[in-house]
Amino acid sequence: MQLPSPLDARAWPQAARLVGWIALSAAALVAIFAGLSVVSAVVAAQGGIVYALIGGWILAALADTPINLLVRRGWPRGSAAALVWILGAVPVLLIIGEIAVSLARSLGSVLAGPVPTAAEIADYVDRPAKLLRTFGIRVDLAPLARDLIAALRDAASGIEANLAAIATGALSAIGPVVLAIGSGVILSASPDYLEGLESLAPKRRSASVRRSRLMLEELLARFIGRHLLLGLAYGAVAYVGASLAGADGVLAGTLGGLVMAIPTLGQGPALLPPLLIALLAAGPNALVGIAVIVGAWLFCATWLAPRLLDSALRLPASTVFLAGTAGGIVGGPLGAIFSLPIVAAISSARRSRR
Repeated sequence: MQLPSPLDARAWPQAARLVGWIALSAAALVAIFAGLSVVSAVVAAQGGIVYALIGGWILAALADTPINLLVRRGWPRGSAAALVWILGAVPVLLIIGEIAVSLARSLGSVLAGPVPTAAEIADYVDRPAKLLRTFGIRVDLAPLARDLIAALRDAASGIEANLAAIATGALSAIGPVVLAIGSGVILSASPDYLEGLESLAPKRRSASVRRSRLMLEELLARFIGRHLLLGLAYGAVAYVGASLAGADGVLAGTLGGLVMAIPTLGQGPALLPPLLIALLAAGPNALVGIAVIVGAWLFCATWLAPRLLDSALRLPASTVFLAGTAGGIVGGPLGAIFSLPIVAAISSARRSRR
């Protein structure tokens, strides 16, 4: 039996042609989904590299403004980039060192020393208990402190027992960080690399791609820079409040400022670190210090943040809410953080074309 040519549609009956199209469509769908699964697996496997490169580009965008300022004053771009990156690294190293030293000083004796006695635990909770009693709250904190210290000591023992595995994981996590910093330094010293990528776009679109990239970089730098300024302002006042409460003001201000500086997600939780540190210290002026911390948080979250960020994004409040919510649903915390500058860049590009 000789079958008609599969390329000659008129030689086949309608039912056979329908079955053939269904079979071809099914095969195409299987191939498409198989290809997508392979691509997603590759992207997931290389997620660290992708995030590191994006992080390097964002760091380069943040460093671009002071570098360009120095270049306009006659500095060679390489020297300007080196100076800006070194000056940017110093505060980060100081912050990490301060947090490590403060936590080691606060928790070292509890975790590494002998098991605290009942009298020592009672001494730990005496000041917080007195502060709570000023609000009319009478709670025996000793059992809670005893359970918390036991849990912390168990966690410390587990960390010590698995130190090698933790060190291996830390080293693997350092790789993307090094890549992000290295790529950021390279892009800061020689931004022509990004312009080389734009040459891959069609010629009629290359100018538009470059304009959109520069617009997004400017918005990202402005968006993150305003959050850093917000965190600095809140951290400075939190330092004063925690110091008044008799707590470690540097640790409280550093942790509070870092959380406040997290775009989109940090304004609410920023109250907790300095407030808890001040409550645990419970010094003679604890109420005044707590009032300063809460007042600074309310001021930053309700007055300062809207004025800093609205001028950076130039988006209606409803758009900010919808973009942040949608970004969080689709991309998690990173989506919530970066959806706002992306939507702002798209909106700004549309306005510039009118």
